[in-house]
Amino acid sequence: MSKQGVARTPRHWRWISTSALLALIVGIGVVVLVAHGSSPSLPNTKVATRHKGGGGRDRTDKEVPTTAPSTTTSTTNPDEMTGLFATSGIDDYLQAQDSDINAAVYNLDTGSLSLYRPGALEYTASIVKVEILATLLYEASQQGTGLSDEEQELATTMIENSDDDAASDLWDDIGQQTGLAAFNSLVPLSDTVPGTAGAWGGTTTTGADQISLLRQLVQPSGLLGPLAQSYELGLMENVESDQTWGVSAGVPAGVTVAIKNGWLPLEGDTDWQVNSIGWIHGDGRDYLIAVLTKDNETEGGGIATIEGLSPLVWSALAPPSA
Repeated sequence: MSKQGVARTPRHWRWISTSALLALIVGIGVVVLVAHGSSPSLPNTKVATRHKGGGGRDRTDKEVPTTAPSTTTSTTNPDEMTGLFATSGIDDYLQAQDSDINAAVYNLDTGSLSLYRPGALEYTASIVKVEILATLLYEASQQGTGLSDEEQELATTMIENSDDDAASDLWDDIGQQTGLAAFNSLVPLSDTVPGTAGAWGGTTTTGADQISLLRQLVQPSGLLGPLAQSYELGLMENVESDQTWGVSAGVPAGVTVAIKNGWLPLEGDTDWQVNSIGWIHGDGRDYLIAVLTKDNETEGGGIATIEGLSPLVWSALAPPSA
């Protein structure tokens, strides 16, 4: 159990019955020990043919935004920088990048929030899959039902493999943009606007809103119970090896990393949206981080920008020497 009181769910409990998952979501006061292991076999072999993607571009053309979102929110200074982003080393690095960057870090030990260009809107691409699953779990608890076996299967492949078809199926299950918007209003995510017409990857957001979403998973929440939190975090901690880039960079082995990445080509594959969000816990640090970037000439360029920033954040949050 983390210091926030989040009970972690063993990986082999994911494939539970509907009635058991109902107890998982709505039950309170239950503490479960962490025992991550290898993934169970998927009961439906058609999952192997699903598309692993970053923003829903293969299902229908309407799911692919073709231009960058509006530049700024109506509520936040787009050029503000606070906290650790105002320190010389990190600020110098960010100022040297060609990408448009929106970033946020929340130190769970101190409660301090650091922001970099918080008013810059970005497409979520596949990081919205975290939000889709949180909405699904919340709706299930409110309806007094558990996730079906199929929904559990889809949730696993959506998060661990970043499967776009699975995300589109669960997007339909939550009521598409209407369901997502209803959940967002409860968090609240004031600068996050769901994509429309099936375009879940076209949801727009900010780093600060992504931190608010992650806090629903790692701190006591009025929306998600401890075991529902553990269920989603367990998936994020066990993403496939090709999904582990991003805010995990510079974090040593043995530290808990719950991560979700997203990527989406915009203007003719010459402008990439590349994002990474996650929870980092261990070695004297406990923080949430969201780095959203656009105006990247290539996907790899966006990844490199995020992976250059992540070790600087890790170092900046080192505990004081004993």
